[in-house]
Amino acid sequence: MPRLGAKVCLLRCTLLSSLLLLLLCSIHETEQNSYCQQIITEKHLAELEELADTQMQHPGRVSFKFIDKMQLNDSICYVKAAFPLLGKILERTEFKENSSNAKKMQMVRRMYNRIDENVDPCIREEDDEERKLSQMCFEEFTTSPYEMLVLVKQFFQDINQLLQNQETFEKDCSQVYRRSCPGPGAGASPEQRRKEPLAREGRREPLVYITVASVVAVLLAMGGLLFYKYKSRVLQRPMEDGGCDPEEPERRALRGAARSPELETQDL
Repeated sequence: MPRLGAKVCLLRCTLLSSLLLLLLCSIHETEQNSYCQQIITEKHLAELEELADTQMQHPGRVSFKFIDKMQLNDSICYVKAAFPLLGKILERTEFKENSSNAKKMQMVRRMYNRIDENVDPCIREEDDEERKLSQMCFEEFTTSPYEMLVLVKQFFQDINQLLQNQETFEKDCSQVYRRSCPGPGAGASPEQRRKEPLAREGRREPLVYITVASVVAVLLAMGGLLFYKYKSRVLQRPMEDGGCDPEEPERRALRGAARSPELETQDL
């Protein structure tokens, strides 16, 4: 009986330890979700919209790398792949020092850093394979500053929606990247992809001209060689047939004409 009591006690301790561990994990996950859900607020999104509106009349153009959301067609993988690129966009976007726009941009950068600064980041970082594959999805965008900031706002909205749904971003996106991003060519913008065939055609035309000229030159050389051989054979054939100079008959006729007056004189 003492042994049975010891086993029961051990079993109870094991169950209590497991329940305590599950409770701690549940509390940690709840705190993590609560933290992530509170980072992006409606006030932040409203200030981002105001920031974009101030650039609506800006005539300039900006270029940056990002991900085509429609190409991936997967909101989780889109956020995982584009999140590091968003940080680079925010770093490069500058406004006049101490201006209202500069203060709003500082607020946006702090909001972005809070997403990634927790012990357990709100957006799980890609592993080495995912990171390598997601780079094939990078595209070069050229837009107005207004359009770029609208894209930034929409991206934060996508992040917020997933965080509110308690998304952990643990999904392995390797297959999504392989399926949606065929290779390095995915990095070209639609305008660049339209220009590439024209550029290839432009490079091909000189090669066509050079090839045609080379063929014509070879044909002319072969024709001249054949003509030379034919002419040589025609001139050599009388020599081979009669063993005499081809101009000999003409010389004989001239000598005969010269002898005829002499014969007439002798007859007289």
